[in-house]
Order: sequence, then structure tokens, then C-alpha cells
Amino acid sequence: MRANWNSLLLGFCAVSGALWGGGAGARDSAAIRASGHINIGVEPGLPPLGEYDDHNELVGYDVDIGREIARGMGVEPRFVTLASSGRIPYLMAGKVDIVLGGLTLTPGRAEVIAFSRPLYSEQFAVITPEDRGITSFADLESGAHRLIEVRGSTAVAYLQQRVSKAPMLLLESYADAIRALAQGRGDAMVDVIEYVGHYLPSQPQVHWRIIRGFAPPVGDDCIGMTRQDVALRGDVNRILDGMEHDGRLEQIHRRWFDPVVAERVP
Repeated sequence: MRANWNSLLLGFCAVSGALWGGGAGARDSAAIRASGHINIGVEPGLPPLGEYDDHNELVGYDVDIGREIARGMGVEPRFVTLASSGRIPYLMAGKVDIVLGGLTLTPGRAEVIAFSRPLYSEQFAVITPEDRGITSFADLESGAHRLIEVRGSTAVAYLQQRVSKAPMLLLESYADAIRALAQGRGDAMVDVIEYVGHYLPSQPQVHWRIIRGFAPPVGDDCIGMTRQDVALRGDVNRILDGMEHDGRLEQIHRRWFDPVVAERVP
């Protein structure tokens, strides 16, 4: 997510690794269990992964996953809120023990931190009001339809390569982009449906069409940890494997992702 941050993060972490010895402040599994709690980094401004509800309680996919990781280790979860740009620096500084927040596994990041087994794969989709007449990704190639995208998102570079004729309006947030689509300022948006789908119910007057299957997965989202803590990585993967086996992983995914677009998407 937000691929344009990667170079800044990796540059920061190259310096951080030298200063902190590659995450010298990080706690291992034994220290986490001895303390009775695990510090979990989450992004509260990235629904449905993390957000504050009407009671100012932190909720979301990452919060549920974090609680299960803590439960599996027999400790209390303590959530540390951070911005996307702080995910790797917080981990390297030992401010969190594990970090989520839509953390996509990339080769560059894997040189700095370790990743758990994948939680899920991000998928691109075309999101368009049904009355715009777009029925496939190929309909965007002519340039007759205006795209609305979020500035700095991974979809922008993808679209510039594959539908270069399409005019594009860049906005600052998913909420703004979906509102603009509903207002008729553009015809379609291409982005990761797991995140964008959360905003569709905010425009209940629109009948949305979701088009999938035209692109390979954008990437795997995982839990980030420091590279040297092999035992913690083993614990986290063991817990995730157990969650997959007994259905908890799928249940959490359905709770936060699937219901979002189910009402209008066949």
C-alpha cells in the first residue's frame, strides 16, 4: 500500500539498523511472555483494518488479528497506533513487537524486517457506478472514461502503464474518491477492493459494479517483526496456522471485508 513511501522507509531503516543494531530494542518471545503483554502496531486511519468506532474504541481486522495473536501467546494485547510511514521505524525502534496496518511483503522491506505467513492477498478491482456502462477493465483502454484515483496509491502506476489514455483525477483519500465517483466527477476507480469496498456504503444511492479478475494479486499482507527474532516469528506463524485450521482466520476476514460489498455485488 502507498508504494511511494517505500524508498523513504527503507532509507530511514537503513540508518536505523546501523544505529539500533537491526532492531536492538525489540523484545523476543520470552520477554513478551514475561511482561504479560505484546505491543501491536496498528493504523487507526485505514478502515476496515483499523479505525475508531462510535464509542471511540479501536476496532478492525488488524485489531481482531492482534487480539488472537496475544491470546495464542497467553498475554494481553496493547495496541500502539501509528501512521503507515511509522510501521517499520516503530518496529525497528522496539516501540512495537509486531506491526500490521496493510503491511505488504516486498523484496525491499524483506531486507529490513521479517514477515509472517500471509494474512491475505490484496486484489485490484474496478469500482464503478452501474450507469456508467463499464463492464470490463478493457473498457478503460480507450480513454473515453475518466478515472478517479488516490494520490500515491499502487494503482496509479499500474494504470499509467496499462491504460495510459485514460484521464485521471487524483484525490487525497478513498472517501474523497468514492464521493467524487458518486457525484459524477469520474466514471471508475481501480484500487485494492479490500480497502475501497469499506467506503461504498457511504453512498447508498449508487448501485456499484465491482469488476475483478483482470490483474494478479497486488501483494501479500503480513505481520511484520524484526529479522533476528526467529522464535517470535515461529509463534506468530503457529498461531496463524491454527487460526486457519479452525476457521478463525476466515471468520475475521469475512467480518471485515466480505459484507462491505455483498449487498450489491453478485
